[in-house]
Amino acid sequence: LIFFSDHQQAYKTKGVQFADTKASTLGEYIPAKLGFDEDENAVYMVATKDYHGYMFFFFENGKAAKIPLESYATKTNRKKLTGAYSDKDPLAAIVFVEDDETEILLRSSSGRILLLKAGDLLTKTSRNAQGVAVMKLKKGHRIISAEVYTEGRFQKPDRYRAKNLPSMGQLPDASEAGEQISFSDHTGDT
Repeated sequence: LIFFSDHQQAYKTKGVQFADTKASTLGEYIPAKLGFDEDENAVYMVATKDYHGYMFFFFENGKAAKIPLESYATKTNRKKLTGAYSDKDPLAAIVFVEDDETEILLRSSSGRILLLKAGDLLTKTSRNAQGVAVMKLKKGHRIISAEVYTEGRFQKPDRYRAKNLPSMGQLPDASEAGEQISFSDHTGDT
């Protein structure tokens, strides 16, 4: 298991180091068990046996870094790795993918959606790489989420797929935005 923290650090451990308990006991507190620094929180966890796949770090400014998971492998049994990802910009999301065919769904604070194929980004060898621009953002907006895309989620996914990078993405059309709740401007008779 590799836990990524909000202090750009990664903590490695094995699942067998956690005792089997009932769900009612609520388990163990990860930051205490792994020796996190004060005010440090876990933001993402990935389980691996062979360090196969890629970690994607998405930053609020529209940049993304693709780091091979094998960059976190160590010869010794070190528990704490510093410089797990770049500290130059605020982190928006972390996503793990196993292959270059996987698509990642990005959302910005402006409501725009972008589908990015994992293979479209070049792999960086340095863990603390700043990344490359993948999403163009208007002033005052930022990336707010990233997740692995599941086929069938959108009626017209090609609409959101990036032709070139960086891309602004597209606003969802009415059929894909979900039902919007709005307040009518009836003054009403009281």
